[in-house]
Amino acid sequence: MKYIIFTIALLYSVLLSGQEKENLYVLEADSTWLKEIIKFPLGFAQDIAYEGYEDLRFAKNWSKPEGLEFFTYAFVWNINLLEVPTVSLIETNTKLYYDGLMAAVNKEKDFTIPKTIVEFHQLESEAELPSFRGKMLVHDSFFTKKIINLNVSVETTYCKEQDKYLMLFRVSTLDFDDVIWNQLNAITLASNICEK
Repeated sequence: MKYIIFTIALLYSVLLSGQEKENLYVLEADSTWLKEIIKFPLGFAQDIAYEGYEDLRFAKNWSKPEGLEFFTYAFVWNINLLEVPTVSLIETNTKLYYDGLMAAVNKEKDFTIPKTIVEFHQLESEAELPSFRGKMLVHDSFFTKKIINLNVSVETTYCKEQDKYLMLFRVSTLDFDDVIWNQLNAITLASNICEK
């Protein structure tokens, strides 16, 4: 009997966790893109001092270095960001993020992960909120175990109801004029994002 109660309790907690995740998804993407939610503060980057979560979408073949979708993904930081994003804020936090992530994933004993190099600039636009583009040199601890070049665009949104800013990152190893960016740019924020 105890075993049955334990099994039911465990199943309920797993289902509840799944339901909680479903409520957090705020990106809209093709159903072939893989989903993940990661809560802030991030275990692998404790120096990023925000609370909330990130919603990620990965291209189906993002883990295949020989393919056109390699390291192609998008994510939004739905966090307590109370200031307008700047180049400095993005550079500081992406460096902390990727340095921490690649060190956490690294399985090569006695190997020191090279530090991430980031360079962003704000795009000229008449839009009310800033958007950015940048390049990063990142050690890929997941797949190739080499330095890879990532192209990144960042779109900002302001939620008046919660008085906070969100940042939508789109990432690929391919240049901004490659066709893969049509797919990346089709990933958008849900219309009810400011309610979550």
